[in-house]
Amino acid sequence: AKLADVTESISFLEEQLKSIKEKILEVEEDMEQLIAASTSLYTNYLLLRSIKGIGIINAIVLLCVTDNFQRFDNPRKFACYCGVAPFEHTSGISIRGKTQTSSLANKEVKVYLTRAAITAISWDPQMKAYYKRKIAEGKHKASVINAVRAKIIARSFAVIRRQTPFVTLAV
Repeated sequence: AKLADVTESISFLEEQLKSIKEKILEVEEDMEQLIAASTSLYTNYLLLRSIKGIGIINAIVLLCVTDNFQRFDNPRKFACYCGVAPFEHTSGISIRGKTQTSSLANKEVKVYLTRAAITAISWDPQMKAYYKRKIAEGKHKASVINAVRAKIIARSFAVIRRQTPFVTLAV
């Protein structure tokens, strides 16, 4: 009797998972339709999607947070806003600490950028080579992921500024 209950529970959960995945696809399609209603938004959306690591959600988040790249005029300012840009920790002229990112950052955007960075490390040969090289140099993984986040921000601003899709060069 217990095995039958477990089997029934598993099939119920599988149905729930299938239903949730279908709803997620519907919401993503709705978001894409809303973006497609504006030519400039849709153009920038497609440009962002050309960057490995940036999917539907990341592209939409970047477009919303940057107000279609009108709110920030350079990637460094946006990196500061997201808590990606490191700052030197100094006190007066003598005490120097390690560089650190701001705790006042928009942490929600930082989470999306982290997911994009991890995806980019997996799928983009340039990012993968960069990540492996920095780890081999003895850098901490979190520090390298932060650098990849900064590279994704820089790539995002570059494709929008140039209005051309991102092209991955051979490593």
